[in-house]
Amino acid sequence: MLRRRRNPMREACDHARNCRDTEMLEAKFISPKKGRGVFTLAPFQQGDFVVEYRGVIIDAVEAQHRRKIYHKACCVFLFDFKWKGKWWCIDAALEDNSLGRLVNDDHKTPNCRMKLIEVDGKPHLCLFALRDICQEEEITYNYGGTDWPWRNESEDATCSLENVPSTSDLPTSATQGEDATCSLENVPSTSDLPTCATQVT
Repeated sequence: MLRRRRNPMREACDHARNCRDTEMLEAKFISPKKGRGVFTLAPFQQGDFVVEYRGVIIDAVEAQHRRKIYHKACCVFLFDFKWKGKWWCIDAALEDNSLGRLVNDDHKTPNCRMKLIEVDGKPHLCLFALRDICQEEEITYNYGGTDWPWRNESEDATCSLENVPSTSDLPTSATQGEDATCSLENVPSTSDLPTCATQVT
């Protein structure tokens, strides 16, 4: 199945606005240890928009509160990010049939990278292809950090900022797109790194 090439930023903005996933992906059960993953039904090209990590946007205080009351298995769905000088979190713990929350970690050879985009004045976390991705290949990205239990072969997970996905490993760069209400901002890990937001035309 061949995909018609679209502007990746326009496609990401369209999907974010409509809260929908592309038809070119599906969730599959992998194993009892790994659970589910997201797989392609068609090839993706390097730079393509793949999927959004959707959930409820909460502030850092509420995120810390939820980490205290959530089961450790739910903590992995809390994704911290910095936007406009403040820490936020997307809570994707609710099973809502969205696919972005099911994308697995690969800190060695991921095929996607998380980017923060702004759509209609709101932040959205989207995965874009780091390289060409084959049909039936699993979608992965690097969650960041080092304290993930599956990386240490340990079942003892703790809910701390060190083992929560974040955009801290992303470099800053600008991308031109097609829609003036959409901008792309890669979020650095510390406040002393520059960020750039580019209007998408």
